[in-house]
Amino acid sequence: MALGDEKLGSWRVGVLFSETGVTSAVERSQLNATLLAIEEINAAGGVLDRPVEPIVYDPASNPKQIRNLAERLLQVDGVRLIFGCYMTSTRKAILPVVEAYRGLLFYPTLYEGFEYSRHCIYTGAAPNQNSIQLAKYLLSVYGNRFVFVGSNYIYPYESNRLMADFVSQDRGKVLDELYVPLEVQPKDFDRVIAKIKKASPDVIFSTVVGSGTAMFY
Repeated sequence: MALGDEKLGSWRVGVLFSETGVTSAVERSQLNATLLAIEEINAAGGVLDRPVEPIVYDPASNPKQIRNLAERLLQVDGVRLIFGCYMTSTRKAILPVVEAYRGLLFYPTLYEGFEYSRHCIYTGAAPNQNSIQLAKYLLSVYGNRFVFVGSNYIYPYESNRLMADFVSQDRGKVLDELYVPLEVQPKDFDRVIAKIKKASPDVIFSTVVGSGTAMFY
């Protein structure tokens, strides 16, 4: 067997989870889970007796960078399947590339719905699978006065829009809707906390993501 023959016989898959950047704390767990699954598959004999070979890059929580890396995987590395993305902004950046090169993206995170692509397997929950049930529970247990707090990008805006509909349908009220930058600083939350104290809500519905989550809590 010539050197490299074994690699030619492997199934190459792309892995695009951020090891650095604002959402790295969550995405490192997704990366580790993906690599663990590949390791377990290979230990069991691979797929059709061929090992799965992960090609891993760090998109650093950056939509432009993840798009470039997806192009590299599909054009240069010979990959057709990609596991990756956490934020909706990164998924929307990568999908046109995956579609153009007839690849397939496995997206593991909950998302806001209202999107369909034949080139994406959405494994996370959509609002009809979690937000409706959550709204009913919060209204019945905690009260009907809500404040929404989210990060400044697509998913929190869409998620909050839908949650507001669910809350108002059950006679709830959204007192305020506040957003902070993805690269959030403590001073950004000082403003949020002051407004929460003034509103005195029954429920704070948070769609803050990344490193800002722990800071907010």
